[in-house]
Amino acid sequence: MLLYKYQLLNLIGTGGFGEVWLARDAALNREFALKILRPGMTVDARLREAQIGNRLTHNNLVHVHQADVIGHNGADLVTLAMDFHPAGSVEKLANPAGYVPLTDVLRIGRDILQGLDHLHSKHFFHNDIKPGNVLIGAQGQALLSDYGITGVSPNGQPVPAPNAYLLHRAPEVRATNTVGVSSDIFQVGMTLARLLIGLTHLNAIWAKVGQGAYETRLDAGQLLMATDFPAHVPTAVRKIIVKAVHPDPAQRYATSLDMRRDLEKLAYPGFWSVDAAGNEIGQSGTCTFRYQLQALGNTRFDLDCTQTRQPSGKTQRIAKFCRKSVTRKEADKAINSFKLMVVTGK
Repeated sequence: MLLYKYQLLNLIGTGGFGEVWLARDAALNREFALKILRPGMTVDARLREAQIGNRLTHNNLVHVHQADVIGHNGADLVTLAMDFHPAGSVEKLANPAGYVPLTDVLRIGRDILQGLDHLHSKHFFHNDIKPGNVLIGAQGQALLSDYGITGVSPNGQPVPAPNAYLLHRAPEVRATNTVGVSSDIFQVGMTLARLLIGLTHLNAIWAKVGQGAYETRLDAGQLLMATDFPAHVPTAVRKIIVKAVHPDPAQRYATSLDMRRDLEKLAYPGFWSVDAAGNEIGQSGTCTFRYQLQALGNTRFDLDCTQTRQPSGKTQRIAKFCRKSVTRKEADKAINSFKLMVVTGK
């Protein structure tokens, strides 16, 4: 299908805004991710996203190369041509259990905070940070995308919110209808939490309790707590994210740079993931770690923890964490300690 100078090749995604296509620009003989915005708002309002994205040139921000207004079937379509990132969003990094390994999440966090620092330096507030809006670039870097509801400030001070992604809306945004640096940091924290706990974690809470109770928990600091994270996530990581999503903006990081500096202090040799069969597998260097819990009856269990070295394939038990005939609580405590040992190397 030909739309003006663009040959539409494959549909990448759809939403309330319209569609995104992989398209070839016949004039430049180059492929772009072409965002086609449906009529509904004025042309000027739809061009606003392109005007913001065109001013952003950073390795962790999606750049909008050009925009066009195209007459089609009696309506004006607005198109935005951006670099095509075939790896898609960071959601594709999630394992079958729905979460992303720790080492990937820390890298993603550092990357999007670098992009956010540049965006804030231009007095823009992204206002729509979520896993689906974080893309994977050609060098494996994370890039923030989608400036459809980005706030534009003349002086870096908070501005009225053009719209809101309700799942990640900070309490002060709901109270004042303004967005700023702090509300973006809040959204980074919510995004990293979902990557670590599970992409659908917050959606499930919303669906279960409804918007009112969800926001009440958020206001009380009870929506995301340190205890919500899997056992393999170290305390230092939890503290950073819980600080970022504090209901009081004054208790959060003052800038994206401050949060990134704390993340950059963290380095872990190992991580845990889940294979296609649903088995948890730890990885550190050339070693793979597994555990097996065998029920002896209704209340007692044997726990076996192993390490396999590659490429030799030699497997050995790690006696320090193995248990015989223990309660489930005792077994879980040993498993959690085993997981943290793999991640931290301690």
